[in-house]
Formats: sequence, C-alpha cells, structure tokens
Amino acid sequence: GVTNGTGPGPCTGPTLVLVFRHVTPVLPEHLGTFAELDPTAPGRGGHMNFDMILRRCGHAWSAMLAELGCFGAATIVPRIEVDYHNEVREGELVVEVRVLSIGRSSFRVRCNVLQDDVLAARAEVVLVAFDYASQQPGPLDGVQRAALERQALLVS
Repeated sequence: GVTNGTGPGPCTGPTLVLVFRHVTPVLPEHLGTFAELDPTAPGRGGHMNFDMILRRCGHAWSAMLAELGCFGAATIVPRIEVDYHNEVREGELVVEVRVLSIGRSSFRVRCNVLQDDVLAARAEVVLVAFDYASQQPGPLDGVQRAALERQALLVS
C-alpha cells in the first residue's frame, strides 16, 4: 500500500509531505514467472536481487507521481545511480521518495529503501517529461512543476 499525507486534490493541494512512503511486503513465493527472493544467492541465500530492488523504487516513484495526479505515463528514466547497503529479505519494505531538484524538463528523486528501519539501498533517479509523438523531452507544465515544488526537498 501507499502511505502519504496530501492536500485536497491532484496537483492542487497547498501542502504535501516532504517524503512519500511506499510500503509493500517482500514475499518468498513466486509472483508470476519470477521469485522476488533468490534462494541461490551467495552466502545465506534468500535475499532480494538488485533488479527487484530497482523495480520497487520504480513502483514507489510511479505511485508518488500517480498520487500527484498530473503526470500520466509521459516520463522516462535516462539515469539511475544506486548504492546497495544491506540485504533485503522477507518482510515489510519501505521506499521513501523525495524530490531533490526540478529542471526545465527533468526532475531528480531520491529513493531510500528501508527494511526494519535499516537502509538497504539508496537510488537517485532522473525522470524526464517526454513527448512520445515527437520522441523528444518536453518541458514540465506549470501544474506539474507546482506539484513537484510542493513535494520537493530542494537541496542547496
């Protein structure tokens, strides 16, 4: 599920919290054609692989954008930088998403991946507003920019 405090409507609320929290379980069983936990992992086995952690980050920033209500599917990800700190195992996983900066057509978010209040991974992601018809980046519109600014933790 998603937990977050927001204003009264999509992209129009006066105040949004600085951290968007996306909370989901990590399950040992197969989901579709793959398992989230790799039983053959070196060492103790049974931890979540790096690609699944990135997938969870993607779910979290997508949920944040959906909750803002003014983004749709017209964003792409040209850059992700990630550091892994601890294994993720079965249990609750929290991905906190913060807007770090906003440009003309792009914005940058940080995803802190936590399990049992311990940092498992940190990813910084660049997202770009994209016009699929022209196959070019496009500027963020005023409503999108205002929503991101309300959500932002601007780094000085």
